[in-house]
Amino acid sequence: MERIDVRTKKIKDGEVIIKENTWAYYVYFLKEGNARVVKNVDGRQVTIGTLIKGDIFGEMSFLGEPMRAFSVIADGDVTVNMITKGVFMDFFDTLPRDMRTRMYAMANDLTSITDIYSRLVVLFQNMQNSETKIIDAKAFEMEIGKMPEFMRDVAIAIARRYNVAVERLTKLSSQLEEKQLRLLTQYLNLTQN
Repeated sequence: MERIDVRTKKIKDGEVIIKENTWAYYVYFLKEGNARVVKNVDGRQVTIGTLIKGDIFGEMSFLGEPMRAFSVIADGDVTVNMITKGVFMDFFDTLPRDMRTRMYAMANDLTSITDIYSRLVVLFQNMQNSETKIIDAKAFEMEIGKMPEFMRDVAIAIARRYNVAVERLTKLSSQLEEKQLRLLTQYLNLTQN
């Protein structure tokens, strides 16, 4: 294996290793410990993944958007090896052009998928919050029965639209799961070749 100049850094539990929306200078190799990957979505910090010993992260900023797309936070004390952008790009530039093109495309797709995933996590959390606010059906029916006819019609219309929206989300979730399975199969085929 090639010798790569690296800088090693120890990071304490809870410290930010890379921060979302900052310039990228290093690729990181998680030598010891674990870390959380978080993204800011609509003012909320959403955990979108975890990293374990041996994972590499931070390279996406060199293959796409120049700013960090997410933050990585130490989950316990960690040790990372840091590789500069220049060293990384020197190695990357030695790859055949078609491989570099594929890696740029994969990085772009992964950035889009990560953004969609993080937004879906927030939507899912919001739906869970709404579930806890909904009263049981019997109590709701009793309350509707006491309402004036116009407001009863409004409440029934809202309940119907709510049910349709949940059915649509369920259908979309199934479609996303099918697409995810196809993408995973393609990725696994790509990594086995």
